[in-house]
Amino acid sequence: MGPQLTPRQVANEFLSRFLLDANSFVASSREAIERSAPHIYLSALPLAAKDELVYQRFASQCTGLVSVETSGIERHDSRLVTVLIGHTEWVLGLAYSSDGRQLASSSLDGTIRIWDMHTADETVILRSDGTAVHSVAMSPNGKSIASGTNGGVYIWTNLAGQPTVIHLRGHSKSVISVGFSRDGSVLASGSDDKTIRLWTAQTGQLIAVLSGHDGEVNSIAFSPCSQILASGSSDATIRLWDYRTSEPVGLPLVGHKTYVFSVGFSPDGTMLASGSADRTIIIWECQTWDIVRILRGHVGWVRSVQFSSNGQSLVSASDDKSIRLWPLQQAAGEIISTVLAGHSNQVSAAECSPEGLHVASASRDNNIRIWNAANCTSAVYPLPAHDNAVFSVAISPDGSLIVSGSYDHSVRVWYVRNGEPKLPPLLGHTEAVLSVAISTDGLLIASASMDRTIKLWDARSGQAIGEPLKGHEAAVSSVIFSPDDRLLASGSWDKTVKLWNTTTGQSPGIGPFSYRDEVGSVAFSPDGSLLAAGDNSGLILLWQTATGQQIFQSLQAVHCVESVSFSPTGMHLVSVGFTITNVWEITTGRQVIALDNEAYLYGAAFSPDGRFICTGSSEPAVQVWEASTGSLAATLRGHGSAVRSVAFTPNGESIVSGAVDGTIRIWDVKTACSPSSDNENDLIAALTSTSLEDGWMLGTAGELLFWVPEEYRAYLHAPPRTLVIGPCRIVITAAPSGLHRGEGWANCWAQHLSP
Repeated sequence: MGPQLTPRQVANEFLSRFLLDANSFVASSREAIERSAPHIYLSALPLAAKDELVYQRFASQCTGLVSVETSGIERHDSRLVTVLIGHTEWVLGLAYSSDGRQLASSSLDGTIRIWDMHTADETVILRSDGTAVHSVAMSPNGKSIASGTNGGVYIWTNLAGQPTVIHLRGHSKSVISVGFSRDGSVLASGSDDKTIRLWTAQTGQLIAVLSGHDGEVNSIAFSPCSQILASGSSDATIRLWDYRTSEPVGLPLVGHKTYVFSVGFSPDGTMLASGSADRTIIIWECQTWDIVRILRGHVGWVRSVQFSSNGQSLVSASDDKSIRLWPLQQAAGEIISTVLAGHSNQVSAAECSPEGLHVASASRDNNIRIWNAANCTSAVYPLPAHDNAVFSVAISPDGSLIVSGSYDHSVRVWYVRNGEPKLPPLLGHTEAVLSVAISTDGLLIASASMDRTIKLWDARSGQAIGEPLKGHEAAVSSVIFSPDDRLLASGSWDKTVKLWNTTTGQSPGIGPFSYRDEVGSVAFSPDGSLLAAGDNSGLILLWQTATGQQIFQSLQAVHCVESVSFSPTGMHLVSVGFTITNVWEITTGRQVIALDNEAYLYGAAFSPDGRFICTGSSEPAVQVWEASTGSLAATLRGHGSAVRSVAFTPNGESIVSGAVDGTIRIWDVKTACSPSSDNENDLIAALTSTSLEDGWMLGTAGELLFWVPEEYRAYLHAPPRTLVIGPCRIVITAAPSGLHRGEGWANCWAQHLSP
């Protein structure tokens, strides 16, 4: 048992913790507090972690606050320490001093800023040639800073007094990465000119030019324990160099599928990490240069990777607006990362502090965030979800299940009622799954992939049935069962449509049907007598499934066809592509409706009663149209990226959408198309009648109701959105007494009720 603390020590410890919590509270909700002071209580307090002293001290004195419940994600302010504000454009690079007391940042605004990490104050601003500063590095002794710009390399010294600068010329294009060797004697620079240059750090004298990459050099890193310099390039390779001799070491490391944006060595030099536009992180073993691990989880390009100071964890930054902490001490199996979310735009860099307690992140939102990273292991695990874009969704005939196909190569099956997975991921495709379908009897699932194959799965067990269906010579973009389940139709980028017997997997002797361009979508009529398909040239052809004969004439859309779907009566066909929605009369081939949208359209479907047509777009949004008139009935927003697929549930009460943001959403049609706001104090009514604007829920008069943090907005459950299937879930509900708004906001303070 340790020594007893004195009352003064207890008080000081409490005060210290309270101030830390208060700092996190203000930093995490600064956007709300700056806009409106009442939202210290109305928004920031409900969002605070319930174990924090600020929440415990003040929440009990308030009444009628909004309730915020989270699943699969940490509380909004659980890790954020502070936000550094000063840059006026995209922050591109970060570098801690070796003692951790200073942080340097570089930006598209043409400046380097140095921050005191004890006070979070900006202490120095350095300007060079007025162009974007892509990267920054601090020398090991802390006396020099190097930067890479569109105009070359700069070395700054005398940082505590009047800074002096040396301009190093030689690169013919922008310098994207700079770094000092462990002893500080050598400076390396990587450039868009596909070369690496080595310089004497003290004088700026050129030592050598390293050539070999076929693409831009995006990142360089010195090994701490050897003479190795690693470089990552847009040619998808990593090259190794002996920087003492300027000679290449071994063959290029090949493992990523596309641009390598970042490389970094572990502190002991035994591992190398690389991050790529293929959304993966690869860990390499430095003796054999074999791949040790591939880390997956980011849904955007991985811009930055760095090991922690003890080498037990890795931090990564991505275009998906997040930072992830990966615990590497786990011996085997999938590594579950901790997600740090809060930036409102791409995260370009993440840097671990030397003592390992903090992570700094730089973003396109012009801000730098400092996070608590003392414990990399998260007790909050993400919910089951796709790891990448969702290209296709389909609903089971009884409306109980959703099937989805994704860029992550998997097919998944979810319960509609709660978004929980029914089965483990269905794996087997080697490339993105572009289309999925469910048979009319609900027993079979079909999936079509960029790997040129179609797979059949048992919908009850998830087991693959037979061998993959092969025959297409390019990606299979669309697949659909006939109403009697005897046939399967597939459209492909090889410009053909094929029919398959679902029992034998063979052709029924009809087709293939040829098109002018890549086929984007196929659809059977409700009675199964017709098959329609559209291609990238805008050509839509209809075929008799019994004979393979083309009926009357082709339909010609103005632009490419991304999706086709029959009306419930089979009398009309809807097609979407580019920004146009067309509705065609089948018997005459006449175009009866043409709608011009502002965004690119991907998916389309009729409601079961034929009243509505829903479309998915790049806006990103789901639009609901009156099928008879073409008038817009509702616009459903919430997805963070383009909506690639839409489908109505069989009862017509809900729309299911899948998007590039990796989420699936279920929308209530009645609520969306007939919003009600009878009770002005009802949060549900407020959410139904309006949408988020810059993160704010607004009332009917434009008043601020509630602020939603950036990391919550993509996963918010709010009418008409009834469910989000993604890595996390945010549910916001109002108190029974209703919302505090306008001049009555102070009623949230319970003391006003006292006599």
